[in-house]
Amino acid sequence: MSEPPFRGYHDIGGRPAGPVACVEKPFDDWQKLSEAIRGAMDAQHQIVSLDEIRRVFESFGEPLYETLGFYERRAEALSILLAEKGVVSLPDIHARMEAIAAARGQRVDHTEKTVT
Repeated sequence: MSEPPFRGYHDIGGRPAGPVACVEKPFDDWQKLSEAIRGAMDAQHQIVSLDEIRRVFESFGEPLYETLGFYERRAEALSILLAEKGVVSLPDIHARMEAIAAARGQRVDHTEKTVT
């Protein structure tokens, strides 16, 4: 089987990788909420689609793509899409993230995309 002429860093389908570790892990509350919001915006309001989310997170570049987990990539892509479409600005999203983190005694590092 020959490789396609261009294969993105995110496209690992069909490559040898060994067995998949099947580990059950409960969803974090924010992951459930994020997916519910994304699903509602897709199915009910058609504000963003899953294909648009995929387009954005596949364009992150390898370092960011590899740094973020699955749900983090989707949440970041959703934020970017909502800003692109003028639904809400990234500064507004960041301000809300900071307010929530502060209320929980945490802080948000927007350069690293982490809450500590």
